[in-house]
Amino acid sequence: MDIKHYMPNKKPRRSDRLNSKEKAAFEETIKVNMLNSCILGYFDYLPIELKFRILRFLTVEDLSILTISSKAMRNLVEGYRVTQFSGPHRIPYEELHSSLSVEEQAMMLSRFHKLGLLMKRSTCVYATKDRLKIVNEFLTRMECSNVKTCKDMSRCIALLCFGKFLHTVIAGWDDSECQRVFDSLCQHMCVHRLVKAVVANKPGLHSHIEVKVRHFFRRIFLDPCGTVLDKAFWITRVLKPWPLVFQARLLYLLYSGHCSGGEIQWHEMSENTPSDLEQSTQYFGNVSSILQILYMHSVEWSSDEVICLIDEMISTPEDWLVENIAGLLLACGEPMATKMLASRAINGRYVEVASIVASLCLVCVKHSNNSGMSQVMVMLKRIVSVVDNWKDRLLLLCRISDTFKELILDTHEFIDSDDGNDAEFYHHVTAMTEFAKQMTHLAFKNVLEV
Repeated sequence: MDIKHYMPNKKPRRSDRLNSKEKAAFEETIKVNMLNSCILGYFDYLPIELKFRILRFLTVEDLSILTISSKAMRNLVEGYRVTQFSGPHRIPYEELHSSLSVEEQAMMLSRFHKLGLLMKRSTCVYATKDRLKIVNEFLTRMECSNVKTCKDMSRCIALLCFGKFLHTVIAGWDDSECQRVFDSLCQHMCVHRLVKAVVANKPGLHSHIEVKVRHFFRRIFLDPCGTVLDKAFWITRVLKPWPLVFQARLLYLLYSGHCSGGEIQWHEMSENTPSDLEQSTQYFGNVSSILQILYMHSVEWSSDEVICLIDEMISTPEDWLVENIAGLLLACGEPMATKMLASRAINGRYVEVASIVASLCLVCVKHSNNSGMSQVMVMLKRIVSVVDNWKDRLLLLCRISDTFKELILDTHEFIDSDDGNDAEFYHHVTAMTEFAKQMTHLAFKNVLEV
């Protein structure tokens, strides 16, 4: 009997010790090779639930940066975004439809810009149609009609936040892809049907739909634009599919008519005029900036098309007051105003040209715009120069003087100190006086200048 066999502390043979070392070394080699084969290193050994738990402690900016570090990390972050994007990363859909302070609105817009950047990077390898599905689902959750808490659309910033998100996601896309985005969102929300119901019927008949269309286009596509070229692209997408008459009505709906009491004020330009420069900016500032963009920065619009658009809009839904037409032309700038008035002068519409020129002078006087009178005289000089016959030129200038006389007599006839017409009479007389001074300076320019 070998008693050593039963001894607990028997010394192992040298060959056994070497086998153990070799086995340990082999296992270590296998472990190192397995670690090297893991794209995320030791992080790959963690359960998926624990990985998502760790991602919850990161900011949206950190997650966005992780998506561009590797394909595996991008897939992980995308899986987290789709399945467990909650807790500190929860998207506050309900809060967007409540009244927020200016600071809170700025924070929300910044937050959705960061979400858009995360979405853009995490879905960069997706096909466009797959990315559009995600965008449409995002819009569905934020749309006002799907939320019970949205009571005042005018103060709701949900669509504006979505617009910020959308413009961040599609930044750098080519025009054809952006066109697909526009078509997809409009089809998803049935916007073309709503627009047709608005522009093909009497203004104000569907006031709720008009406000909805205004908010949809402005807050999603137009207001978040960062550059003039972007705004030119998107306003063209909105207007171009429709005939000229519908284009003018849609442009008025978006930018010219004020939205008060949940309704578009369609007859405002036909009934009231701005009393000062600040109010004039509120009336014409937005629409004139859009017209300038189309006139100067869009390759899809010719200058004649823009002028036709203005001509059609100033009779939407009724003829505007001449003073409002003059205010719009002054806001649009000298090149556009000159081209519009020159086209009328060439066609012999001297009465209309004279009426608008007189109103341009009146607007300059009422708004204390001294530089505006010089601008009017530059326009008048160019308008007269396009008229070939000298007799017609003289007729046009005489017609302007007659228009001033008619305005003054009409105002004097209805003067009543109680309703403020005396101030209107003063403005008309002053406008004619300033016009006469400018004409005198031009007539005797060579004598007056030393």
